[in-house]
Amino acid sequence: KAVATGNPLIKEKMEIDNDVQRLKLLKASYDNQRYGLQDNFMIKYPKLIKTATEKLANVREDVKARDKELIDNPEFAITIGKATYTERVDGGTMMLEAISKCKTGETTAIGKFHGFELLVEKNFLGINYMVLRGKTEYKAELSTSPVGSMVKLENLFNGLHENIDFLEKKIEQYQNDLEASKAEYDKPFAYSKELEEKLSRQCELNAQLDLENAKAVDADLSGPEEEREADDRMESAAIVAEDKGAYPVDREGRTR
Repeated sequence: KAVATGNPLIKEKMEIDNDVQRLKLLKASYDNQRYGLQDNFMIKYPKLIKTATEKLANVREDVKARDKELIDNPEFAITIGKATYTERVDGGTMMLEAISKCKTGETTAIGKFHGFELLVEKNFLGINYMVLRGKTEYKAELSTSPVGSMVKLENLFNGLHENIDFLEKKIEQYQNDLEASKAEYDKPFAYSKELEEKLSRQCELNAQLDLENAKAVDADLSGPEEEREADDRMESAAIVAEDKGAYPVDREGRTR
């Protein structure tokens, strides 16, 4: 029978089945990775590039507005509510007072600074941020002192241009990541030929083993018939022998 111990086809099929299973797992992993790579260069990175490019354009507009403002109004001045303060201590004190009245978990507008809207962001961790809003937003953590808060605010305002370099590098990084995802996506499955050959051989072995099993089944089913025929032959021989025993014979073999 095909399942008999020592059948080389059975041994080969077991090895082929293991190889096919291993290669199919590798192929599934390859396919899953390709789905992620395709998402990267078709959705993820194009979206990131678009967002960063739009923000970069806004930052450049804000830098132009800042530069013009510093030429037109170079002196320190901050508006909190409806009042404008030209001293840093006064401005910082009133800003911290206004912030203390803002709700936690919200971003609240409290004034203006050199033409930019000034907001405060309070979170449930007890960390507060000042936010400058022009075409886009810029954020820095607040100080607990009035003067310290004003220094941080001015540094935030004066450093708007630093966002240009940051965003340009981000866009370049996203573009490189997009191209890398494309290149990786285009790579073929490294074991494609081997898997194809193993699957073909697996089909051949299955066909051969099915044929051998079918022959074995036929042999099993024909067994009882052959046994009956043998029994019939034995029974006929016994009858003949019995008939001969009923008539005595002489020395020359003739019946009497």
